[in-house]
Amino acid sequence: MACNPTKKLPSLQSEADAAFEQADYNKAYTLYKEYTTIASTNNVDITPGFNVKLAQACAQLDKVDEASALYNALLEDEAQIKLIAEYAQMLQRKGQVDDELALWNTHKSQLESSDLQKLSFERLITLQTSKKDYAAVIASYNSRGDLKASKQAQLSHVKALEATKKGYPAVKACNLLLKEAPDYTDALEWKAKYYYDKAEKRYQHEMAKYNKKKNATTYAYLRRDLKKVSADFRIARSTYLKLRKQDASNKSYIRHLKNIYLRLDQKGEAAKMDRLLK
Repeated sequence: MACNPTKKLPSLQSEADAAFEQADYNKAYTLYKEYTTIASTNNVDITPGFNVKLAQACAQLDKVDEASALYNALLEDEAQIKLIAEYAQMLQRKGQVDDELALWNTHKSQLESSDLQKLSFERLITLQTSKKDYAAVIASYNSRGDLKASKQAQLSHVKALEATKKGYPAVKACNLLLKEAPDYTDALEWKAKYYYDKAEKRYQHEMAKYNKKKNATTYAYLRRDLKKVSADFRIARSTYLKLRKQDASNKSYIRHLKNIYLRLDQKGEAAKMDRLLK
């Protein structure tokens, strides 16, 4: 064996595989590395399957750079594309957002299975949202093809539309989401707050304009414009009431309802909300 070190390789791999199966990743890593040193020195080919185990051992030991180099080399072979999921999971665990984004974007065209396509889409939406790259979120969502988006991805799309000043499309997308998932709290909260903020901003604007010049004519305009504002307050009211059925003690819902009732001149209902806040 001293004359031909390659004879040691089968036993090294066998021991390394056994350690790996027993989750003794430190031992497995040490033996796999010894194997690669001998194999490389003696021009012995290292199989993809061997490198998969080595990459996985590196990932378990948080040797991220080494694992990444191995995964990237493996992914050059399209037959190994399924490894992208575990590689991405490692990057996600370590919070390497830019690296994971680059990974999914680089290999997007190679993903043939519906499961990987779905995973890629959902992770891209999540990562782009975390970076507040709303244009990218919208682009990813619009290019999803026949993929069914999760509730979370749909809501991320809604918020991206709002962030890029596309209020009407955002509302339309939110309503489609709520048609599919009527009790989805996060979507209901978005809708309630959207209409409340929209109405309150317009209310403050109209009142400030009227207060600058009070007369019969401006009062008539004020009444006309506040009718339009009231429609948005009513949508917000009905949505917050639905949310209160899910969580009657939520103070934020109660505070919003109190102000909505005041804006709609429903003083009795506003007083009930006020008592709940005390």
